[in-house]
Amino acid sequence: MIRSAIGWLVLTVSLLGIVLVKPLPVKPILAESELFVDLNRTVSVEDIDRQRFHPAGKNRIGFGYAPRGIVWVKIELRNPYDYPIRKILEYADPLTTEVRLYDGRSKELLYRGGLSYRSILNSINPAFPLLLGPHETKIYYLEAFSSVTALNVDLELWNVDAFYRHEIRHQAFLAFFFGAMGILLLYNLFIYLSVRERVNLYYFLAFFGIVFHQFFYRGMAGLYLFTPEQVETIVRYAAFIVAFPVFFLALFTRSILKLKQYPRIDRLLVRSLYLFVAMTVLSYLFDFNSLRSLFAVLVLALLIVVTFYAFFHGNRQAKFLIIGWSLLVIPALLMYLSSQGIYDAFQSMPYLTELFILIETLLFSLVLADRMKELKNEIIVSQKRLIEYQREEERRLNARVQKKTIQLQNSLEEKDLLLRELNHRVKNSIQTIVSFLRLQIDEIDDAGMQGILINLENRILSISQLYALLYTRGNVSYIRAFEYFSLLAENIQSSLDRPDVDIEITTDCDLDSETAVYCGFIVNEAITNAFKYAFPDGKIGKVEIALEKIGTKEYRLRVADNGSGFDTSQERESLGLTIIQSLAIYQLSGEFSIDSSEEGTVIEVKWRG
Repeated sequence: MIRSAIGWLVLTVSLLGIVLVKPLPVKPILAESELFVDLNRTVSVEDIDRQRFHPAGKNRIGFGYAPRGIVWVKIELRNPYDYPIRKILEYADPLTTEVRLYDGRSKELLYRGGLSYRSILNSINPAFPLLLGPHETKIYYLEAFSSVTALNVDLELWNVDAFYRHEIRHQAFLAFFFGAMGILLLYNLFIYLSVRERVNLYYFLAFFGIVFHQFFYRGMAGLYLFTPEQVETIVRYAAFIVAFPVFFLALFTRSILKLKQYPRIDRLLVRSLYLFVAMTVLSYLFDFNSLRSLFAVLVLALLIVVTFYAFFHGNRQAKFLIIGWSLLVIPALLMYLSSQGIYDAFQSMPYLTELFILIETLLFSLVLADRMKELKNEIIVSQKRLIEYQREEERRLNARVQKKTIQLQNSLEEKDLLLRELNHRVKNSIQTIVSFLRLQIDEIDDAGMQGILINLENRILSISQLYALLYTRGNVSYIRAFEYFSLLAENIQSSLDRPDVDIEITTDCDLDSETAVYCGFIVNEAITNAFKYAFPDGKIGKVEIALEKIGTKEYRLRVADNGSGFDTSQERESLGLTIIQSLAIYQLSGEFSIDSSEEGTVIEVKWRG
């Protein structure tokens, strides 16, 4: 169906007196008419009487795609009755570009039809009403040519009532066919939109292309959907209209048969499709009208070969496609033979193509349903495998986690044991040093030197008591400040013999071991200074120790006494205060402040944990 810029073919059929017999509902008249073929395109209707006509001899004659000339048909009708007779002359091919009917005597143009004109009777095929008076004989000349499509001449003479009954039946059957195909296509389109499988899209596009082709091939497009001008324009791209469904049928076949599992066959089909597209474009550009359907037939033949190959290799869907291809190739081949004027099987079986296409569509729908069932089973199997794999992985990971957990627990227990042992040894070592200091204190008579050594002993004991707590609690990372400060206070009261000074501790904080060491030194030095300077000569008093957490990260340690204060503006030599200030600023990276008056002294340290 390629556009042709080549000439016209003229064919004339002369009816040697066709007698109108009223009881006959329809009569093919081409075989009883005469033809004239004007290959030079020089004959006009005024010159047609001088041309030599030959009997047609057949009721249907095909001249192939876009023949070069014009076909003229000479028809002579005779009314043997005493009353007028009305008849309808039908040109039984809706795709002929133009059909003209002339009065044989006056050479007047009576009617026009074909792709370029809508039938005056609103029929699918061009149809012309005729009227013969009593005992009247008339001669008509029918001119037909095709510039794009095939030219098939088939003339039938109808009684008026019989023609309309025939037209109603014909359109009703075609409406049923296109309606059924439309429902199937919409159904499969919805399936594609649901599952997003390409094979469903290929199916939809392939059979949409077939329906679109048949819509024009059967003449329904020009009657109900498009204007004659639009039809003529669209038909000029007939090469693509034919190629479109064949191309997507090939993709459908490739997908449904999973041809990638047969690499050589798959490459052959893909290369053939590239060649098919190229030849379709060339046939349109260079008007290879007689070859455009041949390319499609060759691709369909290749698809059949590919399907048989897959079938013999155990492909499940191939057996369905073999039946489907048989139903599709037979009408396609018959259409090709009819368009070439070789053989016309549609005179005896006019709806054979539609029947086969409908069965083919249903069969391919079953193929898709079977494919979806197979995919569903594959998904179920894959899900089961995935679940089993996940379970196996879970078991494997649980086993590894359990093994690693045991290893970590063993490692932690070993480290905890080592730390406990280390703390124990450190505590014992410090205790040994303290014992040596006490022995030295007992041997010294100088009270000042004894005081220095006692302070040193308390400082060392602050560390020893921390390790004692870490060892006994079982937690080597954190320690409760209240327990630690209580041990420090008891030890200082005992070593300095100051039961007259009451020590009150307020805190609920936990400290990490490193921070606890620094806080222990600060508390030790603050209490010692209070005992020595705030409460001289056995004065009774009170020391308050408070540690609190402010917000989420800030800590505040406060040591206050109610003893006699001192003037903080005067420089004072005190090793204890120097130690406290150094620990607060350089070790805890915090702030240090001291406030002293007659009511007592307050030492405050703030830092971020």
